[in-house]
Amino acid sequence: MKKFLKWFFICLVCIAIILIALAGYAWATIFGPGFTKEETAKILVHDDKFGGRAEQKAIRYGDSILPFIQSESANFEKLNGRNSFWIAEVLGKIQTDKSRSILSDLYSRTNQIAKLTGAIGLLEQGAFPEKITTNCLLVQIVRNNSVKTETETELAIIALGYSSDTNALPCLLDLLRKQPSGYWLHAYACDAVAQIGSRGAVPVLEDCLKSEKFYALPNAFRALITLGDKRAVPLAIDRISPDIKGKNNGFVVGELKKVTGKSYGFDQDAWKKWWGSVETTWEIPADFLKPWDKQKPVY
Repeated sequence: MKKFLKWFFICLVCIAIILIALAGYAWATIFGPGFTKEETAKILVHDDKFGGRAEQKAIRYGDSILPFIQSESANFEKLNGRNSFWIAEVLGKIQTDKSRSILSDLYSRTNQIAKLTGAIGLLEQGAFPEKITTNCLLVQIVRNNSVKTETETELAIIALGYSSDTNALPCLLDLLRKQPSGYWLHAYACDAVAQIGSRGAVPVLEDCLKSEKFYALPNAFRALITLGDKRAVPLAIDRISPDIKGKNNGFVVGELKKVTGKSYGFDQDAWKKWWGSVETTWEIPADFLKPWDKQKPVY
């Protein structure tokens, strides 16, 4: 009997190990970044909702994952409004001759999404072949944006952020003044302005936080904080209400918590009471004054 129980226990342990392994595999393939280069590339290219979860692992693979991404995307013919940015990020952060060659090829194509994917990666690598001017392609795409070209506009905005060029500011600020507008257009524009890092953007961003027609509150708030504007805190507090709970603009409460270390949820009165007690002494934490790419991400 004891021998039977011993072997029965061993069998149970083996079954448990197998189940854990299978669960781990399922997590990596369904929810994680994949176990193999092929799986990681498939997630990056084909999972339109959560493909970004494969980014970091793809970057760690380096050049060795590039053929798999190229194959899964049919030589980048399957780029779309979701995977194009993730792929641009991977190619941009794999800073090798091979990745740069692919990015240069993408930027030379006539397909606009492919071209903009190449632009983002090249700018991230500091290898963009053109100057940012009022007449350059990226600026013109932002200025001529429409509902039909919203994906291209978003990619162009992201690219201009990576340029860190103040010549990109006028078109980005004009876009922020256009209200109401697409949530993500405004969100990406705020992020791009924060990357560029010019305090000349502060008045426009403050107006955004004040406007009832502006919804990308988390991004405008964090952009102002990055630019050293502590007035962003009371302006963000003024926008807190039950109406924004459960919406994207409601994430401003989470950003306030990150920056201030305080947690009052959607209780505007509690936030106002706290701010009134520290307004003259509170300073923006150093971590949130670092360059944009060194900070904790929004959301």
